[in-house]
Amino acid sequence: MRKDIVALILEHQGKILAEKRKQSKSTTPGDVIFPAGHAEDGETKEQALYREMKEELGIRIYNPQLVHTADFDCEEKQRIFWYKCEKWDGDIQNNEAEELIWISPSESYRFTHQVSRDALSAYFRSK
Repeated sequence: MRKDIVALILEHQGKILAEKRKQSKSTTPGDVIFPAGHAEDGETKEQALYREMKEELGIRIYNPQLVHTADFDCEEKQRIFWYKCEKWDGDIQNNEAEELIWISPSESYRFTHQVSRDALSAYFRSK
């Protein structure tokens, strides 16, 4: 059974927020991905996104919009739902990742997986 993952595509001053995962993570350690997390039982994907971004980045997001969905197989089988968000409150903090990285659109190759690059392309098509 696939686990639902929610991910956020956040653009600020022409750059996209990415995170390098800690080496201690059980799935995709050290990979560069969008900020993301698992949906818990009973949560809608939007509820999971609000919770995860508060936990991981310390921000409150507003009006997230789904831009891409794809299946991804790593250490677990995942179905990832990428949302864009243009408004948030709070200063972005690194609460869980090894590091946060602001990536220019021309640096999409820095994302470890093609599925993330595909989501970024979908984001730019949605603008």
